[in-house]
Amino acid sequence: MSLTQARCNRIARSSGEHCHDHPQLMMGWRGAMDYEFSRGGERLVLGQAAILPVREPHRYLGREDDSEVLVIDLDQDDPCLASLEESCTLALRESLFAEPRALTLPPTLLPLVEFATEQLKAVRTAEQRALINHQLAVLFVSQFSQLLAGDDPEAVRRDRLCAAALDAFIDERLATPPDNRALAEAMHLGQSQLHLLCQRQFGLTPQQYVMQRRLRWARYWLRRTRRSVGEIALDLGFADVSSFSRAYRRRLGHSPSAERHGDPR
Repeated sequence: MSLTQARCNRIARSSGEHCHDHPQLMMGWRGAMDYEFSRGGERLVLGQAAILPVREPHRYLGREDDSEVLVIDLDQDDPCLASLEESCTLALRESLFAEPRALTLPPTLLPLVEFATEQLKAVRTAEQRALINHQLAVLFVSQFSQLLAGDDPEAVRRDRLCAAALDAFIDERLATPPDNRALAEAMHLGQSQLHLLCQRQFGLTPQQYVMQRRLRWARYWLRRTRRSVGEIALDLGFADVSSFSRAYRRRLGHSPSAERHGDPR
């Protein structure tokens, strides 16, 4: 299973020292936590964040009884992150996770931190939690990359689609895939502009992009879970297994069952 996950880590007044075999984003949420890494020491509170590359040793110390941190653990082999790198021309290991960093979040990102913590604490099934984890992870990676690159958000909004936001919107509606009108409204664009940007950026129409996203999840579930083909077809908004299998074979060149058994032909 993928190691990518978003989680609320209650630190309280605990302390320790460790490192991880995966990159990590940390954001202050409740209270305060002091931490030290190879670039010195900082305090993590709401509005402050840290980027920790693979195997970056760090010490931490919770300062208040309610100290809590929003953590994004990232599996660099996660297909969702690979898709983000491809669609947004990012090289995460060479840019975002090249070195440890402390940074201040812009005010526009603070509601996103609050939204993420609310989503993580809602009662959900295991499949729903996995979906939310991927949405949040990719969304924060995209936002942090833009923040470090110094991109003008307005220019990005005009000239490019945010793949992370588009994917998150589709992922929330896999069982009832959105039409072009819903996609355009979610991206604050006209339908013609949405179509133009999709074609220019991804080489796909909006509905082809939606189908690609649905089948990406199908492939992930077939490879990583024991969910039945019928259940996957239903959760992805297909009328029946036959229509799902036809779409899968048409796009990927083999059947869902061949994908599950590792014998794509």
